[in-house]
Amino acid sequence: MTMTMPVACAQMACATFDRRSNLAKADHFIQEAAHLGAQLILLPELLTSGYTYDRRLHDFAEPIGGATTRWLQRRSRQTGRWIGAGMVEAADEGIFDTFLLTGPAGECLSYRKLYPAFFEKLYFHRGRTAGIFDTPIGRIGMMICWDMVHARLYREMAGRIDLLLVCSAWPDLNQGNIPLFGIRDWMSRQPAQRPLQLAQKLNVPVAYCNMTGAFTTRVPGLGLTYRSPFAGSSSIADGRGKIAMAAPGKETVLVADVRVGNGEPPRKKAG
Repeated sequence: MTMTMPVACAQMACATFDRRSNLAKADHFIQEAAHLGAQLILLPELLTSGYTYDRRLHDFAEPIGGATTRWLQRRSRQTGRWIGAGMVEAADEGIFDTFLLTGPAGECLSYRKLYPAFFEKLYFHRGRTAGIFDTPIGRIGMMICWDMVHARLYREMAGRIDLLLVCSAWPDLNQGNIPLFGIRDWMSRQPAQRPLQLAQKLNVPVAYCNMTGAFTTRVPGLGLTYRSPFAGSSSIADGRGKIAMAAPGKETVLVADVRVGNGEPPRKKAG
């Protein structure tokens, strides 16, 4: 079965360790996206905590089913929309960078980031399974930020999903105050390029929601403070080309129609 569905990416800045402020802002964007007709609304990675390298992440973490989960479920029921967002999950093993997707009938799906990047590994445990879920709106794949550069993960999704959702907090390293020789240019291109490449490889729509605003954090073990903007460039793409892209430095809601469940195999071999 094929259907056309309006999808939204809410590109927003998130305050560090200010759940109330971040959820209030997210609520504004959810209402705007719903008013524009979106049936699925995607928010950034680590929505409630903001993105940072800080031991306080352990204290800020909460379990699935906690306050953030209930908040998302309420908004899904009130608006009749599917809503996806990132959070710091507390579990017996430690904390995880987790992506929640809630539905209007009370659904709650969760995916733990498989590939924490760089300093994230000092704080977050890695997940164990790919985010592939059967839902009333089709077979949904879920990734978080750095996951999307790993061929092993998108090969596992090939032919098994109808729509890929990626929440992200990807900095613009080209504008950072600390040089990262050899990878900075490549890293800075990924938010704009990788979602379209995944859409073409998997032959499914891809919604990529990145954070915007300022990124400031202490660098673990180096005694330095890193500063750059987040890269923004949230996008909604299909297997034939980009549908819409947000400007890098702007808070905005991006909405586009995508065809979900076309039943076609991947156009290219994934990888």
